Amino acid sequence: MGRLYLLIWMGCSLLAWAGESLEVTADKFTHMEQEHKAVFEGHARAVQGKSRIDAEKFIVLLDGNNSAREYQAIGNVRFEIVKPRQHVKGRCRRLYYRVEEETYRLKGNAKVEDLLNNRKMSGEEVFLDNRRRKASAVSERNKPVRFIFQMNDAEKKKK
Repeated sequence: MGRLYLLIWMGCSLLAWAGESLEVTADKFTHMEQEHKAVFEGHARAVQGKSRIDAEKFIVLLDGNNSAREYQAIGNVRFEIVKPRQHVKGRCRRLYYRVEEETYRLKGNAKVEDLLNNRKMSGEEVFLDNRRRKASAVSERNKPVRFIFQMNDAEKKKK
């Protein structure tokens, strides 16, 4: 099943880091000034408020003003995002968040669960676009994309 585009996807404000400080811990830290990159390796954990990302490696790519332009979590990625009116958790092998575009790409057996709206989405690759409020997923050849959501049955409403 090629691509699946969904216009109704939970506001998609997964990992919106603006406004609060981000704390990253890991076994090893390397800052590469000329490459505009900070790398956290080994038991990396990024925390902001009640939200968190755990991975083997967490990379922050910086722009010329030392502001974050992209976050990457690599290896056994697990995340939980808790914001007002949102509680999302999931996993994948790699996660990319582009700050300016407000887009997220989850690669490698990606699974996302919206705990407030009882929706789940999975695929080999999941793409979320906050600004356009769109989501898409791509599957592997022998494994379908999956989207599960609760239906409000009209018959139940009549009772």
